Amino acid sequence: MKIQQLTINTRNFAEMKQFYDEKLGLPVAEEQPDRVTIQAGGSQLILQKAAAPGEQSMYHIAFTIPTNQLGAAKKWAAQRGIRLFRDQDGDQFHFKNWNADALYFYDPDENLIEFIAHHSFDNAEDEDFTSSQLLRISEIGLPVDDVGAAVERIQTTLGLSMWSGDGRQFAAMGDAEGLLIVVDRDRPWFPDGRAPMVSGARIVIQGQATEKLLLQADQYDIQSQHK
Repeated sequence: MKIQQLTINTRNFAEMKQFYDEKLGLPVAEEQPDRVTIQAGGSQLILQKAAAPGEQSMYHIAFTIPTNQLGAAKKWAAQRGIRLFRDQDGDQFHFKNWNADALYFYDPDENLIEFIAHHSFDNAEDEDFTSSQLLRISEIGLPVDDVGAAVERIQTTLGLSMWSGDGRQFAAMGDAEGLLIVVDRDRPWFPDGRAPMVSGARIVIQGQATEKLLLQADQYDIQSQHK
């Protein structure tokens, strides 16, 4: 599964545009007064100005980077003044069951942003790390009231399988290339422990079916296009 396009709301529109365009170095594909489209490799991130001033939102978004570039990505982030999240063991997080390593940081809206290197991918890169090595958006977090019910609807309507998780508190739907991270809204996010927040999002995926699915009182609009 591939995440082709992700639209999120932002309460700091100008700061968010500047962060993704200038600090992360991702090109602007399209710009309007209340929305901007950022090109992130094979995916687009659309920042939509919040309808109401101060409207709260919080997202978890992951970008895939080459399998061998996590160390280089850390240095690149430091050079750009991006402060990585750290716990008592450091700022790099290993996922044994996923065969992956990741680092985390926050954008101006305090969204939890992740760079993840999947070691099952044959995508090693010898060149210096740049924004061009943000290969695509590979995860979007979807906090819900009932994980089991959401999983069933995603499986039935979109044809996506559960790649990882227990299906009750956590379910990663799709595959390593693209995942809908369905979590119980009372389950803290890893690794920073913050409570998830239901925040409206529109997700366009390339998957197994051509269907539309609305979840969590229509907060999540998922459009699937058959590959």
